[in-house]
Amino acid sequence: MTTDARSADTDTDTDTDTDTDTGTGTGTGTGTETVGADTVPETELDRAETELDSPAELDSETGADTAGDELLEHARLRKHIAEAAIDLIRTGDTLTPTGDAVAAAADVDPDLLQQHFPTWESLVAVAVMHWHETRLAPLLEDAVDVGAVAFLGGLIEANLADPRMMRLLVSTLTAGTDVSNPVGPFYRNQYEGFHRTVRRLLEHDVATGREPAALDPKRAAVQLLALYEGLQLQALLRDGIDVLAAFRESTSLLRRGWTAGPAVRQEAADGVYDL
Repeated sequence: MTTDARSADTDTDTDTDTDTDTGTGTGTGTGTETVGADTVPETELDRAETELDSPAELDSETGADTAGDELLEHARLRKHIAEAAIDLIRTGDTLTPTGDAVAAAADVDPDLLQQHFPTWESLVAVAVMHWHETRLAPLLEDAVDVGAVAFLGGLIEANLADPRMMRLLVSTLTAGTDVSNPVGPFYRNQYEGFHRTVRRLLEHDVATGREPAALDPKRAAVQLLALYEGLQLQALLRDGIDVLAAFRESTSLLRRGWTAGPAVRQEAADGVYDL
């Protein structure tokens, strides 16, 4: 990722050919993701609306209305705070503003912010994934039509248009490498979803003839994401790199290799040209 985390399926299926999940994973859940007691805001609104129709909430008309209003208000407030944090990060002088600064930007009482987001990690996880989901949605709508390579190219363009949030995303994803960090499983799940999305796009590309029939989508996803993430990480640490141009050039060469097919193993060629 630079890894992106979205479209995160929240299922726990392994990366095998036998999985049947059709989610578009990339790291922001399409289901309900939790960080401690925190839930990704965009899914909370959906869940709140769904629960309005559940039998448990329909014991009485008044009870259903009250419970539904509370759920929606809870989700909307969390989303509002997350969006205020995103705006502050984009325009402020730090990627890690204080809780008081976020509360002021959201025009909420600091104690209320603390109630919803008791730690910086819980707030940033929700804010980053809300941002990621928002920017990813329009790209996913066209992803099947344009293919995996163009999809990732479009994501790089979106990243370049919002550099401070991209830097925050990269810095926070390191938490996923720490098995002792409570937020680690959340980020790892998001990343698995993102990888799954790219792999499935490549499967579709092969099925429709955009990529060669002999291409292994699993291996191709690893190669493609190595370019996508590696180039962006370099650009974050080194000046003067045109990430989009480098990605297009590198993927052009990569796809030529895909078209050429696997190289002949040395052992398979031994003796072929002997007299």
